[in-house]
Amino acid sequence: MRRIIFLFSFIISISNLKAQQKVSYLLDTQADLNKVTIQITFDGLLSSDAHLVIPRSAPGTYILTNYIAFVDDVVGYTDVGERLPGIIGDGSFFSFGEGNDLLNKVSYTIDIQKMEIDLLDASTSSKARKDYMGLFGYSVFGFIEGMETKAINLMINTDSSWPIFSTLRPDTKRQYGTDSYEVENYAELVDAQYLLGKAVQVIRVEEAPIPLFVASFAETTVDLEDIMNKGLLSLEKLADYFGYIPMPHYTLVYEFLNPISARHDYGFNMEHLNSMTAHRDISQEYDTNREIGSITHHIAHSWVPLRSWGEGYRPFAWQVAPLIETIWLNEGFIWYVSFQQILSDEGRLNWWKSNIDNAPDYIKNKNLKELSLLGSTQYASDFRIGKNLFSRGALMAYDLNDFIQKETNGKKSFKDAILGLLNWSKDNQRAFKYNEIESIMSKASGVDLSPIWNKWQNAPE
Repeated sequence: MRRIIFLFSFIISISNLKAQQKVSYLLDTQADLNKVTIQITFDGLLSSDAHLVIPRSAPGTYILTNYIAFVDDVVGYTDVGERLPGIIGDGSFFSFGEGNDLLNKVSYTIDIQKMEIDLLDASTSSKARKDYMGLFGYSVFGFIEGMETKAINLMINTDSSWPIFSTLRPDTKRQYGTDSYEVENYAELVDAQYLLGKAVQVIRVEEAPIPLFVASFAETTVDLEDIMNKGLLSLEKLADYFGYIPMPHYTLVYEFLNPISARHDYGFNMEHLNSMTAHRDISQEYDTNREIGSITHHIAHSWVPLRSWGEGYRPFAWQVAPLIETIWLNEGFIWYVSFQQILSDEGRLNWWKSNIDNAPDYIKNKNLKELSLLGSTQYASDFRIGKNLFSRGALMAYDLNDFIQKETNGKKSFKDAILGLLNWSKDNQRAFKYNEIESIMSKASGVDLSPIWNKWQNAPE
């Protein structure tokens, strides 16, 4: 009996060990430093069950991007070393035949140079320039379907003279040629940025309340000290507003680029869990005074929606652009906090109103939820949609603040409402449903906010 129990326990231990095993990723730059090869090693799967998924979207992008167009040389490897060619599927994935071979590794190549040429929005594309490769995780890393939640060991190999920087573990002391990272899951892997090359500059802001870094590639002379100071000011003011800092560290990633063409857009920035990325066209005048707004807004996203979010935002559906009903909250509430509460930019109020007044009918006629669903895939392709989502959400927050202050004789404000959302997300560890938002904010502020909520949910009069 004892032997049976021991054997049963051993089997369970082996099963648990397998469940805990990590997926290994190797990112290797090509000899011409314009391409990368990705290799994924994992617990064996029947080749008929194995699918290599290439993302088509990422949190906060609100767009579909055809990254699979830049993927070549997809190969699966069996446990005995047999090569199985990847077969492109009817979605954004590759399969490896209908056999019963045990597959434990896949590899593929990404053409970074072609990606940058073909994708007109700098915020969606990785870059390959002289002495530099800047990689968005979601543009190069695929995943084996069903293994998205497994822990990951990442190894990066590049030219031995190239230092390696990642927002996963930012540091001014960079490894040359090779480095490795322990990553919690696939979402963390692809949320990060990877900056390789001799042209990358990294500085640390010593006075910051958390480790704060600026990492930059510039094809011109830039003042990183100015970015550093604006990042520090923004972080300190946001920490004072929210009362805490949720990030363990933060990196401002900046690219100052010669434009590839007049059609390429370098105006959009992106937020990430512990970083932001900004892209600037060096053929145009760089306005340092406007930069503080962008920095504040994107750092503020580390609170909302990155740590308090609505349905569709997380867990993320990488093969589609998820339908998200709360873009107005994600963006508009943070616009209000950034420009009204942090920067005291009163001129923004009239601009928000003008965006709504001057919108075309197909935007004006949609209620807030409908417009957000439209923006889930067309937010950036027609930024009139994006601007209206921002503006309606910001003006709702403005009205909520005014209403709460009047009802409480100034004892509470919009800050209590948004902190209510943050605290609720921390306690519940899930997306809030659309019909929960108003009640969460009402409870947190001690005020029935349904009149303001109902007013802004409808299409503008």
